[in-house]
Amino acid sequence: MIQAQHRLWADLIFQPYLTWLFKRHFHTIQVLGTVPKIPTHLPLLLLPNHSTWWDGFFVYLLNKRIFRRTAYLMMLEEQLRKYRFFAKIGAYSIEPKHRQGIVESLEYTVGLLNQKTPLVSVFPQGQLLPWHTRPLDYKRGVEWILRKYGKPIAVLPLAMRTEFLGEKRPEVFFLFGEVNSFDADTFHGMDWLEKTESDLLDDLALRILRREEGQNLL
Repeated sequence: MIQAQHRLWADLIFQPYLTWLFKRHFHTIQVLGTVPKIPTHLPLLLLPNHSTWWDGFFVYLLNKRIFRRTAYLMMLEEQLRKYRFFAKIGAYSIEPKHRQGIVESLEYTVGLLNQKTPLVSVFPQGQLLPWHTRPLDYKRGVEWILRKYGKPIAVLPLAMRTEFLGEKRPEVFFLFGEVNSFDADTFHGMDWLEKTESDLLDDLALRILRREEGQNLL
């Protein structure tokens, strides 16, 4: 697998470039609803849906503007081999077609969570799927991570959606779920987590339909 190799110079280059890309390609990028308070002493496991090529960049933006933690993102190894630079801003790889590769990446994730209050983001669907896909087809990796880590983790679901509305460029919307502190014994299970994300995506759709205004991150 390819491990993350955070480099300050990479952030200094990438952050302004990504801001320019976002302003060029999107009309607004909004957080709807409220941002939950994350326990500052716990590592944060951020769990978004995965429906666009931009999703990893959205996570990067949310961390820079809201969470401000050392962030890591699990990414398909095939893609990270093409874009090795992303390892220098926190991306690391998983090879979902090989069991040993999956286990290696999950064990690496547990190691990251043992660092000082990191943000680790994984896509429980494990693949790109349209936002309206039901069921979400969550894989079991989050459950494995919680069991191996063995200590409390702040778990935060995130719904993301991109829509063409009244502008030439699309608009991006985020909605956070409730943050829960889970360990292996208190976790409600993957079925619960998948239903929570499905309900959050439905809530986000209604908020967009009502044209709710949120915090614009651009």
